[in-house]
Amino acid sequence: MNRKRKVNLVLHSVMQKIYMNRKPLPENPRISVRYEKVQDKVFSEVWFMTLGCSHDRNGGCTMCNYGKGHYVNPEEILQELGGQIRKLPGNLQELIVTPSGSMLDDQEVPQELFIEILKLLESVNTNDFLIETRADTVAAEKLKLIKEHIHANRIFIEIGVETCDDWILRNCVNKNMNMEELEQAVRIIHDSDMYACANIGIGIPFLNERVSIITAFDSVKTAFRMGFDTVVLFPYHVKPGTLCEYLWEQGEYLCCSLWALIHVLEMLPKEMLRQVHISWYRNYYDDKKKILSSPDTCDICREEILKLLDGYKNYPGVEARGKLSSLSCGCRDAWKEKINSQPGYVDMGKIAGIYRSFGEKFGIPGEIVEQEISYMDKDLIKLNERLN
Repeated sequence: MNRKRKVNLVLHSVMQKIYMNRKPLPENPRISVRYEKVQDKVFSEVWFMTLGCSHDRNGGCTMCNYGKGHYVNPEEILQELGGQIRKLPGNLQELIVTPSGSMLDDQEVPQELFIEILKLLESVNTNDFLIETRADTVAAEKLKLIKEHIHANRIFIEIGVETCDDWILRNCVNKNMNMEELEQAVRIIHDSDMYACANIGIGIPFLNERVSIITAFDSVKTAFRMGFDTVVLFPYHVKPGTLCEYLWEQGEYLCCSLWALIHVLEMLPKEMLRQVHISWYRNYYDDKKKILSSPDTCDICREEILKLLDGYKNYPGVEARGKLSSLSCGCRDAWKEKINSQPGYVDMGKIAGIYRSFGEKFGIPGEIVEQEISYMDKDLIKLNERLN
């Protein structure tokens, strides 16, 4: 795709307006800690308040709302973080420390605050240490600072890839990133003797569920070819204050089924599975208002599926996948029929209609809308050829 066209002017404008109207996070809590089980040991995520993702503030990703945050005095946030970090259990399997967006973004986590947080973490004992960040924020100087202060067997830099296709990134996700930049980020991570992790989404807006499954499968394979060491599969939820919410309200978006996540795992070669993790197949928020709709199945099989997905998350691999594959339910049969009836290509006509409705709803000039549709239609040919 032409680099000059990396910014989708329609989605950029829509997302700016959605962000402006989004309800901000409550001012408290400013720190939260949650725990899960990974390899029968403790996984912990420590979150701290920031203004939020700078890409989000500028008109960001269509499905994302990690929070429209608030400025917090660095000394106060460090004091609260220090208190929570000191309470972490010993011998953690995994620890992720994350703001509302990108840990390596100076606009969100200024350099001085970043260094002081790393100092707080020097005494933590964990096998794996992770941070999340955008590809364009990965810099050797920042990674060197992490190496100086973090004592872990492995350090992972987790990047929200979503999909390994430039057309979908630009016209469905509004990621403001392309594969060339992603490959460069992976090289910098590996040159720093760290591990690169790709977050891949299932249920991308504007794509039907069948195409979303195919692109998720292809993206996992592409991410490994690109050099990523691990992949995390995320089925998308509908969060308030996102374009997904607007599309969902208009009847133009539905969360994927949990069967879709299972199906992507079934499609992958068995040798990949140990490096393919899953997350957010559950709603982890205590405040249920933070999620409007979630990936699901039916009342009969839901709890059993979630239990087996927990088992896969704890120990990813062939055995855990086999237990998921052996499940049967009438809703799975109905889901397969639905998926098989969907076209295996991106429907540009449908997307063009939605884009034109954006022009009316969000006050985007018609010539800009039609220009973007023209760009998209021309560039879509290669993607649909691959899908078919």
